[in-house]
Amino acid sequence: MPRGIKKWTEELVAHRIREGYGDGEGAQYKPWVSTADFSSQGRTHRAYSQKFGRTIEMVSDVEWNTFVLLEFCKEVTAVYEGFPLPRDTTLEIAAALGIKHPYYPGTTVPAVMTVDFLASLDRNDSSRLLAIDCKRTEDAEDERAIEKLQITHAYFAGCGIEHRLVFHSSLPMQKVRNIEWFRGAVWKPGQTSPSLEQLHELCSAMKDEFSGSTRLDSLAKYCNAFDHRHGVTPGLGLRVARILLWERSLRCDLNTPHLDQAPMSIFTVWNGDQHPPIQVSIA
Repeated sequence: MPRGIKKWTEELVAHRIREGYGDGEGAQYKPWVSTADFSSQGRTHRAYSQKFGRTIEMVSDVEWNTFVLLEFCKEVTAVYEGFPLPRDTTLEIAAALGIKHPYYPGTTVPAVMTVDFLASLDRNDSSRLLAIDCKRTEDAEDERAIEKLQITHAYFAGCGIEHRLVFHSSLPMQKVRNIEWFRGAVWKPGQTSPSLEQLHELCSAMKDEFSGSTRLDSLAKYCNAFDHRHGVTPGLGLRVARILLWERSLRCDLNTPHLDQAPMSIFTVWNGDQHPPIQVSIA
């Protein structure tokens, strides 16, 4: 049941449309639903994304883990979570498929169906959209959940947009955890120590010095020595390495566990003007 909304009505649906829910481009997008509107079997997540310029609202762990991969993927240029589908169309599709359209609980109001993510991807000078629904594996046994997904799939098929289903058991979780680790190091607006300028200087210094390090040392050992050489707060060197990994200036196999203890030999520095393509699968 929704926590923030006691009961859905046609008037409320119309009001939310007027208020711009489910509308907007890029950083101006406003999801149809927020973490305050839904209960969830998993944990809810609200995360500011510097890449997308706004706070992303997610209502399950599966959505969060999928978002981590989407945000890190260089081909993904925009993400629209809780993206609404036009009710008139989904009602027609449900009738054609012989499936009961979802209604808001305790009402006769047809629900505005949403897809978990609508992502915009740029590849080889062309753009495309990808619709993604995130489910736990056990949902595959839920007949009603599958019926709703059939409506969603048929809608996007009619739009010529690929609709992909991502199950939590198919996600590369070691890769997700590593990307989360990188992500947590990124400078956030309002931080004063270290400054953004200091982090830029240290990132540049680490890239210059990295290749000359002892290749058998662990990343953590190298970063500790980096702290001493530059007279910075202990731990700052490891944060700099994480930023370089986030920016892909430093590269490695993202499926490697315990990257801080991994030998330096698995890391390479990229100094080119263009980053090589890195595929981050979400299915």
